[in-house]
Amino acid sequence: MLNIGVAGCSHSGGSYGNPWSYYMKQNLSCEVTDVTSPGVGNEMMIEKIKKTLETKNTHHQVDFYIYQIIEPSRLVLGLYGNDPKEEYQKYYASLKYNDNSINCFRQTNNISYITLQNSVNNDDINRLVGKNYNVADFFRNHIIVSDFNMKIKVFHTLMAIQNLFNFYNKKVLFFSWSVDIKQLAKEVGYEPIINSMYILDGSVESFAGERKIPTISGFNLHYGSESQKIIYEEFLHKNIVDFINNKL
Repeated sequence: MLNIGVAGCSHSGGSYGNPWSYYMKQNLSCEVTDVTSPGVGNEMMIEKIKKTLETKNTHHQVDFYIYQIIEPSRLVLGLYGNDPKEEYQKYYASLKYNDNSINCFRQTNNISYITLQNSVNNDDINRLVGKNYNVADFFRNHIIVSDFNMKIKVFHTLMAIQNLFNFYNKKVLFFSWSVDIKQLAKEVGYEPIINSMYILDGSVESFAGERKIPTISGFNLHYGSESQKIIYEEFLHKNIVDFINNKL
């Protein structure tokens, strides 16, 4: 039985019902190693993937990965001076902190991270470290929206991820959720590099828009179980099967 790794953010996780990987597991009769985390950026996936690839337990070894490319502008930084367990108790009361959980969005291997998005405010930062910094405007207006962060950084990260899989002699199939990553690569001069990677054409959001697949609401742009089922069956399934049959 294949064990397929799945990496990505909440769009590929189970926070809003059954994710697309649930239907993949049913359809392909496979095991799934899920390292998705809500609200994170691409860089945080690297340590999580590495942790699964380096396992010596043959029952947990992954045959290959499917990597959902997260929205490129999310900025992942290391964080010092915080206490993840205390954060969960104060701000995420419905969740239980487990420092061994591969899906934890605050840390991996006891290394803490913070992911900044364009909605970041000072409280998002200050409540984690018990300070009163005034930096959100700077990040929002000058860092997150920079060309490097919006357009270039993602390709540096994809190269690092691909190299990680090469080192462990594993294959990875990439697909993008929010942007046409191949088109972006063409615009910024990374097309020749990503041509050596297995990346699906288009993006989930473009596909869902064309098919008028509903999100949970006008304010919550995640997809519920039925929509995720369509995304798997009509956007992902054939490509995953082709990858299994021709690339492994």
